[in-house]
Amino acid sequence: MQRYMFTMLVLSLIGFGMAQDAAKPNRWRGLTLDEASAEEAIQTLGKPANDKQDGVGVHPLQRWFRPDLTKKIFRRLSFKEVEGFSHVDLYFLDGKLAVVQLQVKAELRPTALGNIYDLEFQPMMSGLEESTGVIERHEGKAYPKSFPDFYNVVAVAPGVVVNAYVSNSSVGAILAKSLGSGINTAGGGFPGKVTAIQLISRRLENRAGADLLK
Repeated sequence: MQRYMFTMLVLSLIGFGMAQDAAKPNRWRGLTLDEASAEEAIQTLGKPANDKQDGVGVHPLQRWFRPDLTKKIFRRLSFKEVEGFSHVDLYFLDGKLAVVQLQVKAELRPTALGNIYDLEFQPMMSGLEESTGVIERHEGKAYPKSFPDFYNVVAVAPGVVVNAYVSNSSVGAILAKSLGSGINTAGGGFPGKVTAIQLISRRLENRAGADLLK
């Protein structure tokens, strides 16, 4: 009995450690959105390659967020020597981390993001695409019949929006489209490779008119 209890305790601790190490949508390298400071980022990642005031683009989600994000209201720290990434930009507003922007160098498939973050990702669809019939539906959700060369998949969680940029312009992807391959059909996963990921604090969301609805 004691041996059984000891074994269960070890397994639970291992599971807890794995959970602690799992990727979180509001955290990267121990730096948490809305909590971490620029000084903590420098302590964690070392001296930045660049440190300046700047704006941030959140294409194609501009309408979700404050209209002044492209203005130089952020302190941007840029890092180049980070394993797995060609470039990392951290944006701070009012002294706290607001956006993590990762230029991905390692091989990362967009379909894997749901398992990594334990979130449901959806491709961004425009009203025009839906109205012209270039979409199909799977389990009540809209998907492109053929994914474009570049597109985004997005997930929303408490406190954070995850915006991933995907390149689907490889030779294999182009050939699959020309042959009508099933890889580009609804429910069949997201084709291509992730080129960049943004973790965006929801405190940056556009809340204009909120007082009218109280």
